[in-house]
Formats: sequence, C-alpha cells, structure tokens
Amino acid sequence: MKVSYEHLISAPIDKVISAYELDEFYILKLKNSGATSVEVLEREELAGGRLRRKCRASEPSRVPAMLRKSDTDTYVDDNVLDRGLKVMTWKVTPHIMADVFLLSGSVEFHPQGTQTKVVFNTLLEVKIPFVGGKAEKIGLEKTGEEVTRQVAFLKDWVAKH
Repeated sequence: MKVSYEHLISAPIDKVISAYELDEFYILKLKNSGATSVEVLEREELAGGRLRRKCRASEPSRVPAMLRKSDTDTYVDDNVLDRGLKVMTWKVTPHIMADVFLLSGSVEFHPQGTQTKVVFNTLLEVKIPFVGGKAEKIGLEKTGEEVTRQVAFLKDWVAKH
C-alpha cells in the first residue's frame, strides 16, 4: 500500500536539500518523529552527487498490537540523497521480522520559485497471510500525521539555519 503527501516549504530548493545533507538535521528529524536513540552507522559520498547515509534508530513500537513482539522497535534507515535528481530514497529495515515488514519511500524536492514543493511517498508491504492488508492500512493510518510533524520540523529548521 502506498501513500503520498505534498507540502510547500518557504525556502529555496538548495536550502531544503542542504538540510537533508546534514547528519545533525537527519538525527533530529528522526527524533522529532519519535526515535529515542539514533546512531549514524555509515555516511559516504557516491558518484553523481549522491550521499548515502545509514542510521540505526530505536523508538516505541508502531507495530499493531496483534503483530508486536516488543514495546520498542529498532531499525536501520538506509537512504540515498540524489542531489542531481533532487530526490531522497529510503528504506527502513526492522531488527525483527525484516522479511515480513517492507517499508520504503522517497522524498522529492521540486523548485517553486523561492519555495520548494516536497512530496513524501511511503510504501508499506506486510507479507503475512490474511492480516497483511489490514496491518498495512493500520501502519499507514498515521503517515499523514508523521509527514505533518516532519514538515513542521523542516520549516522550523530552514527558518533558523
């Protein structure tokens, strides 16, 4: 199941993309979304102006109670910011049941004069017979609220930096 949300940020595209390049921004963005701990595991510049970053994070579980194994989820967020294409792709791999919960997406950056349209795309696939579709729906119900929190954080960041 896939969802998409668009928001307009009152900052030029270069400033918005520059925020996503910073480890400090990315760590605080994850914490703003509920992470209780975040550690950058890898950071590397790739060919073509791309930046790859891998973070390990823990947060209170968002997994529906019927599928939950623990009250805390730990996962690896692996993302690539492509400055040329103006898009960041990401994949979250949970510590537990990584073969069952597939969560990925992208953040697209589109110039709008002195502003930037940011498009958040999230794809969740739960490979559990009979309950997968319901778990996907439950898992994505809060995505709009999550994106709204991220947008507020991003707007605040670009206003202050």
